[in-house]
Amino acid sequence: MKKIRLFLVALLMGITLNIRAQGNTQSTQRDYYMYSCIEVRWANKANGEQCFVILITPGDNAQQRFSILKNDNGKAVVVRNMMEGLAYLQVHGWELLQPRENIGKWLVRKKVSFENLKKLVDSTTTYETVTPKVQLTLDEKTLKVDYE
Repeated sequence: MKKIRLFLVALLMGITLNIRAQGNTQSTQRDYYMYSCIEVRWANKANGEQCFVILITPGDNAQQRFSILKNDNGKAVVVRNMMEGLAYLQVHGWELLQPRENIGKWLVRKKVSFENLKKLVDSTTTYETVTPKVQLTLDEKTLKVDYE
């Protein structure tokens, strides 16, 4: 009986030490994300039936106009309500960061590899000799703000 007890104590100590050793390892691997804005909006199917679609800005740094999210086969993603839209996004790797100013608009991100993110940034970033002029808001125009 004492041998069994001693064996169990040694086994538990080994498990505890192993768990602590695994917990102390810190990864130096950094996470990289692609960001996008989404909006889940009412829509009408071709037959007139109401549904929701997910509008998304491209996470590839392209133009910032919303477009309807499509799956890999090019078909529009249609859901029954806003929460199902968020669930769809989460299943496909998107993480909700914060709600935007209106109900149904969110900022989301998706984990990608550094190589894919770098390729995306390199293919969509340009450098201009002449600095573009920022389109000013009415308040900025009134204050005569100039971003150089």
